[in-house]
Amino acid sequence: MRDTNGSIGIGAMIVFIALILVAAVASTIIIKTIEDLQQNGENTASDSRNLISNRALVEGAYLTFNGAADCEATLYQHAGFGGWSATYTVGDYAGGDFLDPNNDGFDEATSNDATTIKVDDGCEIIMYDGSDFSGWSARLGGGDHSLADIRANSRPPNCGGSGCNDEISSIKVLGFEVEFHMKLAAGSRDVSVGDISWSISCDVGSSAATDSENIVVGGSSFLDNTNTEGLEMNFISSEMLEVGPRFKVEATFKNCSPEVGDNIPLMVHIHNGATSYYTLPIRDLSLGTDILFRS
Repeated sequence: MRDTNGSIGIGAMIVFIALILVAAVASTIIIKTIEDLQQNGENTASDSRNLISNRALVEGAYLTFNGAADCEATLYQHAGFGGWSATYTVGDYAGGDFLDPNNDGFDEATSNDATTIKVDDGCEIIMYDGSDFSGWSARLGGGDHSLADIRANSRPPNCGGSGCNDEISSIKVLGFEVEFHMKLAAGSRDVSVGDISWSISCDVGSSAATDSENIVVGGSSFLDNTNTEGLEMNFISSEMLEVGPRFKVEATFKNCSPEVGDNIPLMVHIHNGATSYYTLPIRDLSLGTDILFRS
């Protein structure tokens, strides 16, 4: 009879090793799955904490301008109000809206190519260097304004030393404007400026209207007019805010023109965070009035 014990032992060993390899692969998959579940759980918990903790609080809402809904401003290419011209009604104009303010498909303006502006009496505008309301800014009231006027009213002075000429790339024609004073709530994590927005609603005749804006679009900075780097200019989207410092937000109402007696609902929202709710009771339209409702 032939002895087969050796071959049986080798076969069993091969099977045993194969089982060990299968078990090792399986354990690796299980460990990876557990790690993924743990990571997903941590991410979910983090997202949940953000939804609760990340919140912007409004501490004041100061009326800074109460202009007519039909305000207009016309921007000109050259000194003496010559060259191309573009007319802007109440609203915020950046990017393509700045170039083609009447939305007729043809650009009336050119970025970084304007020198003078005419603003209707009783109206105000803010012009900016950047195409997204960034860089230097200049706020002007009614009248015909030369380059010297822009330089004298720019922030920082003389447009930071650039001279201001041929640098305008976005503009706001103000209607009803409020300056919100905000801060991050205690317990909030650092929040990107571009993740914060506000919105209001109002009655317009027999229908409802809303105004909403990211705080970068309207213009925002710390109370001393600086950004997170200490420069005298507005925030940009990528800047990070932390708990503590208060900041201000320029909010222009384009569709809503509140009157005395109105109660305006206000919401301030952080993307992937919490929403804060307020009421703005309009009791006085004097400039500088804090219209924030406090119960």
